[in-house]
Order: sequence, then structure tokens, then C-alpha cells
Amino acid sequence: MFVAFIAGLVTMTRFSLREGKYGHAAVNLLVALAVGFVLLVNLSRGEPIASLVTALAIAVLPYRMWIRAGRPRGIRDVAAEAEAED
Repeated sequence: MFVAFIAGLVTMTRFSLREGKYGHAAVNLLVALAVGFVLLVNLSRGEPIASLVTALAIAVLPYRMWIRAGRPRGIRDVAAEAEAED
């Protein structure tokens, strides 16, 4: 769960920076660092390492499928390509 939170926060930070909303980016980055700290503390106990490895292994499959598909840039493009094939 913390991995999903940190991924979302890092992505929101990136989007905020692109849009020039530096205040939002700072808040997102601060919270991402806090979540990262909690994740590291939990990992230091050793127990959740197996679940983290499993989550990363599961994430690799859709990433590789996305790479193999030519890194499509959004649902709009996917829908347009699907209509063009018909």
C-alpha cells in the first residue's frame, strides 16, 4: 500500500512541476518523503520484504506490456488506434 502511495505522490509532484504549481509540488514531495520514511522503517523489520518483492514482480508485467506496445501515450490514443483498425 505504501508503494502505491509513494508512486502516486511522486507522479503528482511531477505533474505539479510541469504545470508550474510549485506549492503543490512541494507539498506532494514532502508527503512522498514522509511515506518513503515509513516504508523504509517498515522494511527494516524484514517481514514485508517478501510482499514488496512480489508487488515489484507483479508491476513488471504491465510495464513490459506497455513497452512492447510502443509506449502508448494515453487512453485517447488507444481508442483512436482501435477505431482506425476497424
